[in-house]
Amino acid sequence: MTKKLNGRFTTDKWGKFMPAHNCIEDAPYYYRDTECVMVEFTTDLDFVLDLMPPELEVIEPASAFMVIETNHWTTIGPYSEAYVGILCTYKGEVYGYVPGVYVTGEASQMLGREIYGFGKKQAHNIELIKHGDGSVEAVVEVKKGSNNLRAIMSPSTNLSDDDLTALPLICLKVIPDVAGGNVPALAQLTTVTFKANALIGSDGKAEVYGGSGSMNMNDHSDLQLPIGEVTGCVYCRFNADLPYGSVLKTYTEKDFK
Repeated sequence: MTKKLNGRFTTDKWGKFMPAHNCIEDAPYYYRDTECVMVEFTTDLDFVLDLMPPELEVIEPASAFMVIETNHWTTIGPYSEAYVGILCTYKGEVYGYVPGVYVTGEASQMLGREIYGFGKKQAHNIELIKHGDGSVEAVVEVKKGSNNLRAIMSPSTNLSDDDLTALPLICLKVIPDVAGGNVPALAQLTTVTFKANALIGSDGKAEVYGGSGSMNMNDHSDLQLPIGEVTGCVYCRFNADLPYGSVLKTYTEKDFK
């Protein structure tokens, strides 16, 4: 009779992420010398209402922000990222609801989806381009040769570190049922705050600059929102720590009936 041998990889040996036997380190994750362009703009109320869970209330006039950044060094590797946030409230508190994110790194995509619930997808190219006239251009190509997003701004006013507000973000985290059921195995509204701390130059000034700019989106992507008026543009360089977040709501079966 063949002797049965049970596996020895018990739960006390599991990592927190997949693959459990060889997972990435825990949060917090450290970001150093990140470059970022952020564009604030008004958008279409009906469009964003169709994107947002009913627990969230849109702030009027409907407004959003686009963040395009190059993370030159992080503890999960260098990568670039672009995400859009819609200004909203949850139980009276102000958040940015993030319906779409693109990244160029594998580890950042896995952790962003598994821990926080960001709907991260891979993009072919995300970059910041500095031009000879001082302007900074942000480009997102989901597929090679696509023209998904282009923003350009002219830094002109030196701002302070206080102008980099730490707005908490909200994600809709959905883990599908492996058996194919209509109800997810897990569905949550989650939140995390990514606080940017501006780099300080040798002159004692924060590396944060405001200025005029524009943005357009052509080929369809998860970032796409109607662009009304561009209300502000910022170029900055910063360090940041990405901590664990928290759960605002866990959906149950009755929420799907």
